Amino acid sequence: MKVLKSNKGDGYVTTCVFAVIFVSIFSIIFTFSAAVSKVELMRENTKVVLDSFVTQNATEIYSSIKQGNDYTESIDTEEFRTSLISFCTLESDNGKLYSINADGKEKFHITEPELRFREANELELVVTYTVSLPMWFAGKQFTAASVPIEVTSTLTEKF
Repeated sequence: MKVLKSNKGDGYVTTCVFAVIFVSIFSIIFTFSAAVSKVELMRENTKVVLDSFVTQNATEIYSSIKQGNDYTESIDTEEFRTSLISFCTLESDNGKLYSINADGKEKFHITEPELRFREANELELVVTYTVSLPMWFAGKQFTAASVPIEVTSTLTEKF
């Protein structure tokens, strides 16, 4: 067995620096992918709720189509909002909808969703809102990333 002549540890400095850089890059990539995943999940959940909302109101919309126009007078935004809160298990506070994890920390929040017709009184509905994701480092929130979202749903005829 060979005995080391120097026990200063000079050879490990570059290895430690590269390890710290590698872990930092991995952490950034992991944080980014988790944020993208949350945004996409919220977009997909909104799409499901919006499609369900259009389907539930299909009788009124279909009557409108049978009369020869693509016209619907109004939409019940409160019904959509309630369905979205229930489906995504969100909590409402101060005009924002929050997603809270088991520890009581905010996962993300969205602004109040705005439900409207793409064109005046036609059958294409659009929901717009902004998702804000808090970014954490060393157990402290240092910023929040905001992502605007637009989800569209259309009733299509199948004859």
